[in-house]
Amino acid sequence: MSVSSVTLNPPLRTSTAIRSRVVRIRAFIESTDLPSEFQIELWWSTDVDSESWYNTAFQQRQDTANPLLLTTPVSSDESGVADGTISTVYEFELCLVPPKLAHHLEYTARYRLTKDDNWVWLGKPNTNGKIILYSRSTTCQELQLPDLFSDFNSSLQSTKMLSEAVGADVWRVSGSVESSLEQSTIVPLGIPSEMTQFLALVRIQRSWMGPYHGHSNLKFDRTAFLILYERKDGKHVAVIPMSNIKANLVSYLQAQNGSIMFNLENTSGSSVDYSVFIAASDSSIVAVQAAFYSMRSTARAFHQPLKGLTDSVAHKPFNELDYRPEVQPVVKYRTRDHPPVSGLWYEEWLDCMGFCTWNSLGVDVSHDSLLQALQSLHDNNVRVGLVIIDDGWQSVDSNRRLERMEANSKFPGGLKHTVDAIKRRFPYIRHVAVWHALLGYWQGMSPNGDIAHQYKLEHGMLYNYDAWLVSGDDIDRYYDDYYKFLAQSGISVVKVDVQMHIYDIQGDHIRSSNIYQKYQDALKISALRYLNLRVIYCMAMSTQYFDYALIETGSSKPLLRNSDDFFPNIPDSHHWHVYCNALNNLFTGLLNVIPDWDMFMSTVAPYAVQHAVARCISGSAVYITDTPGFHDMVILNQIHAETIRGSAVSLRPSRVAQAIDPYFDMWDNRLMFVSNFYGATGGFSLLAAFNVSQEKNAEFTEPVKPSMMTGLVDGAEYVLRSYMTGATQEFQFHAATGREDNDPVLMLTKLKSTECDIFTAAPLATIKTHYSNRVLKVGALGLVDKYTGAAAIARQQVIVPVSGRAILDVDLKVLGILSVYISDAGPDTSGAQAERSGESTVGELGNEELAVPIAKMLITIQGEVMPISALSSTGKVLLIDVEYAWKELQLKSRYSNEVAIRIYLS
Repeated sequence: MSVSSVTLNPPLRTSTAIRSRVVRIRAFIESTDLPSEFQIELWWSTDVDSESWYNTAFQQRQDTANPLLLTTPVSSDESGVADGTISTVYEFELCLVPPKLAHHLEYTARYRLTKDDNWVWLGKPNTNGKIILYSRSTTCQELQLPDLFSDFNSSLQSTKMLSEAVGADVWRVSGSVESSLEQSTIVPLGIPSEMTQFLALVRIQRSWMGPYHGHSNLKFDRTAFLILYERKDGKHVAVIPMSNIKANLVSYLQAQNGSIMFNLENTSGSSVDYSVFIAASDSSIVAVQAAFYSMRSTARAFHQPLKGLTDSVAHKPFNELDYRPEVQPVVKYRTRDHPPVSGLWYEEWLDCMGFCTWNSLGVDVSHDSLLQALQSLHDNNVRVGLVIIDDGWQSVDSNRRLERMEANSKFPGGLKHTVDAIKRRFPYIRHVAVWHALLGYWQGMSPNGDIAHQYKLEHGMLYNYDAWLVSGDDIDRYYDDYYKFLAQSGISVVKVDVQMHIYDIQGDHIRSSNIYQKYQDALKISALRYLNLRVIYCMAMSTQYFDYALIETGSSKPLLRNSDDFFPNIPDSHHWHVYCNALNNLFTGLLNVIPDWDMFMSTVAPYAVQHAVARCISGSAVYITDTPGFHDMVILNQIHAETIRGSAVSLRPSRVAQAIDPYFDMWDNRLMFVSNFYGATGGFSLLAAFNVSQEKNAEFTEPVKPSMMTGLVDGAEYVLRSYMTGATQEFQFHAATGREDNDPVLMLTKLKSTECDIFTAAPLATIKTHYSNRVLKVGALGLVDKYTGAAAIARQQVIVPVSGRAILDVDLKVLGILSVYISDAGPDTSGAQAERSGESTVGELGNEELAVPIAKMLITIQGEVMPISALSSTGKVLLIDVEYAWKELQLKSRYSNEVAIRIYLS
């Protein structure tokens, strides 16, 4: 007899605000054989008498309708379809009524198998759980701005603003700062009052941003873009400064003696007004959104239309491949049996599976090595659609300065020759990108090269080195010529790196010429004119870019590198990379960009799966940098899929990923959850769980609940599926019960260090079949062999005709193994159950089986009858090998790039 894991809900190491005076806590015990003498106790204390601790015994629940599933990933097989184990879980529960005057509660637990055993305490010191008790009637409208800070700076001007985010109050705090070329001006705001925990997104080096967490004492040694903190009353407060690049005002936040300080750098030569935005809400996410939206609205007053922008795009022809509409509502009913209408899925450049040369080929990249690397991918059946030629292709001098626009001697036929060769040999590659630095190369422009003879250069000092850059008078002409050259060479995407270097160049003339915004404008206008703004901004994580080039919503969204680089040879960097990107998205996801989580290698075991799942859930482009000939095909086959026209795409969610708990710290010894969504109303909610602990043997178990998922529709029915184990669980979402104090636990996920899982909540439709008179719940789950397989569904609809069979229509973007959930929702009134009692399904999971056997179904692909050899089932999930059927029937793409699957249900 033993206990494998004990999990509390709400979990330890978390802070949970509830809207009830009754505290309900559940305990889930994983055990193969739990003895009858087993005991588990909650130990708790409140702020009324924090020195006194009380113990309350949990009681085992006997009325659980469905046994809870605890999913534990195990290695996937050669086909790439993941497997797992499901353990027995015993559920215990208790309810507490804390003292009337209590505002928060702290708790932990202990257990023992028998009365003769010693007690085992959960967690470690300082890892207790916390619950904030507050009344539902308490609203942030009752708070005034000085209430949020002790020692509030009364000299600041404050104005209440109309919030653009529902459920938040917003204030604008402003003042005036004098010019100074020597140092920043520090202005105090105040000490966050009643703070329980905080997140600061701080500057890491000059070009990157990352999370920093703490508790009751605000303390960090870097400047910050955002400070978010939780109060003891359950409110969340977000503070965001605004920079005015046109007035040469740069604003950050910092901490000093527990107080929030404004760090203001004014190099304009005169006094400039500054603004900081503060929002309070019951929701941490809403607080950040409210402060950001108010900052963005105010910043627009300083923005003028870019000169030449209208002319750049006014007569630009519509490119259907750059248009990405929302997919149709996923579960849609039709009452008459019309034939399905084949649509067209519009593929973006971001959807292309990508390959980057940086970690794979490095600065020695050449025409020959690049083609060899792409041949290696081709031979392994990886059809990348995007190739990024990173640093190493440009013509530079010995001092790391750019000499001319054309490629160096390692590309003997020139850049266009290489691009033509790539597309000729690999016609499925649609986009070729090149890397370049904002200033040309790492140390700018060569004073002796071709560029120096064509454009006016200015001299400055960059880290004690002489540096030349194209002057502000010529920068528009330079970028127009450069991007015209790249476009004529077949380049359709650029990765613009080292963008913060322009702010590091020393020189009085450079500072006074306002060259910074001229460079940003020239880049953006030329990229719009020639590349449709297919740009990856890199080393640009600074308020100078955030509050100027990347905040306006009037153009398509470029990519923004969202963290420091992927470092394959530094073990401690891998978990940090995933964690940092997830938390940074809290802020960067609100900019007019798509946060880019960078490339990765499929062979960096044991971290590769976590990297792959993170890129897939991110909502951004997915691209690898594998060394030629070294690939983990099991992983690669789960992140990309082949279209019927021969290209390979990654299956991107529709939104930007969001960390569920912004106060999550990777040293908290918990699981990190990241959510996303695919489709329109009634679409798929995606939830990824990561064990990013730096402890080698760390293993954690945590609950999966509806409140953790994005985009669920009130009253709708769903089925939740674990990718790594295949376990499924039906549930109906109720917004009223999706609160923290009454949130059902659907599954438990148990992950070891470096492990991860991804959960899909797929909508279900309830139908009544005509012939058997059976009530069924049906819905497509997506491709079972892809991490974000739900994003393969272009459309889904249920057809309930007046007579005849009910039909499920699914249009797919790509080929793969389609999974469809089918279960009974009511009694079989026709006696058909007896008829099918002797029939079986393939690969049963537990005692479940399909409500309608495969033999009773008619399934078609593109109007052709599906081969029976392409069908199987596991539990309540019907598996359709669409790729096998497509090749077996020798189907061809015609006017559509989608695959039409039709399932007739008896």
